[in-house]
Amino acid sequence: MKKLARQCVLPILVAATVMVASCGTRQAEPQVEGHYTYSHSFDYDLNGDHLEVSETGTMDFGADGSALDSARQTYTATLQEGGVATIVFDYVSPSVWRLDGKSFRFAGVKDEFRMEVVESGCDGCDTARAAQLAEKVMAVVGGSIDHEYDFHLDTLTSERLQWSYTYKDGHSDTWEFERAE
Repeated sequence: MKKLARQCVLPILVAATVMVASCGTRQAEPQVEGHYTYSHSFDYDLNGDHLEVSETGTMDFGADGSALDSARQTYTATLQEGGVATIVFDYVSPSVWRLDGKSFRFAGVKDEFRMEVVESGCDGCDTARAAQLAEKVMAVVGGSIDHEYDFHLDTLTSERLQWSYTYKDGHSDTWEFERAE
């Protein structure tokens, strides 16, 4: 009888131990919160000028729904009247975020947003024109910073966050963030 009891109890104990061990080693779902680095490029037209923008920065997502986007942005503008203006900005945008399934909602905090010119130059154009363009860029970006954008969460792993956005004209853009912690 003891032998039969051991034969029945031992497999149950082994199964229970395996189940407890496997539950204890289950990986937690990756979280958005953390410090990331990114590089991103995009282009658009503004009042007849064509702007090509490249940025390198960091993004910090807090557990409380706060975020801080800090970047060095370089705008290379092909001006409608000829010439090329180059404007470099320091871009700092305290923001708020929330995740709802695959919908990543993100908006800047307008009264804390800052965008400052750190360098500018012209090739075949007037420096005053570059200064005017810089003011226009800051006004356009600052004017839309507090709009809540609905990004699509493409990827979230322990190393990477990727989101994308589809504009009204149908073109899409993707941002890739590498976790830096």
